[in-house]
Amino acid sequence: MTDPTLARLHHAALIATLVVLCLFSAEPALDIALSSRFLDPQGVFALRGNPAITTLNDSLRWGLTAFALLAVALPVLARTRGFTPRSGLAGWHFLATVFVIGPGLIVNGILKAYAGRARPADIIEFGGTRQFTPVLQISDQCSQNCSFSSGEVAMTATFAFALLALTWPHLPKPRRWLAVVAAAALIGASLLLRVGMGRHFTSDALASVAISAFVVMGGYRLFNLGTARHQMTWQAIHSDGLALSGHLQRRFQRLAAQMRRLLPLVTAERR
Repeated sequence: MTDPTLARLHHAALIATLVVLCLFSAEPALDIALSSRFLDPQGVFALRGNPAITTLNDSLRWGLTAFALLAVALPVLARTRGFTPRSGLAGWHFLATVFVIGPGLIVNGILKAYAGRARPADIIEFGGTRQFTPVLQISDQCSQNCSFSSGEVAMTATFAFALLALTWPHLPKPRRWLAVVAAAALIGASLLLRVGMGRHFTSDALASVAISAFVVMGGYRLFNLGTARHQMTWQAIHSDGLALSGHLQRRFQRLAAQMRRLLPLVTAERR
């Protein structure tokens, strides 16, 4: 049975994506105009050299990377080490899949590797040496880790959309809109950081938001999340966290014990 809410979200995301792509394709200079808003009087991206902004950006990136790795590792541990999460495997498979396919395969594996769009700070208009490339055009102005699209924004948007999908039935109705606002604020903050630091154009960031939305909605259908997410309660996740930490602690203790047994042998060999 088709989920009417998911269908409406799918239609809204499709319309919003088409509007954004048409707008930036028809007016390529809009990307440059929006990026120029973040220049200081010397013509340098003001947020790029700010230590506090750099720390915030790095903290967000590494925090989301750690979360994505956990989402991928937990199903692997469940299958290889006999760990059975109380929160069920479907939700974790959903998280692992959307992170691997969205930010991993589509954005970093394909688009950033082959689109060839130079980053804002590297183009002639902002003091660099590269030519500006309008959105959706393949270019040779960048050979690797290019501007289109934004990996960090894709990670942030995937995290926000996936958590909304998983936690929605567990949130009291008055808090649902608060969760939506918080998700939008997180995505918006990531977008402003990447554009303000001269690392991405606005269209790069918005494209990543759209990719993440479609991947999450596809994962929702693939893993029947409308039913599976009811098993992922806060209590179940907390219990899984304790069990997983205990499992990893025991593994570490066994590894440490093996190292202590091997150390005298290694020392004797050196003598």
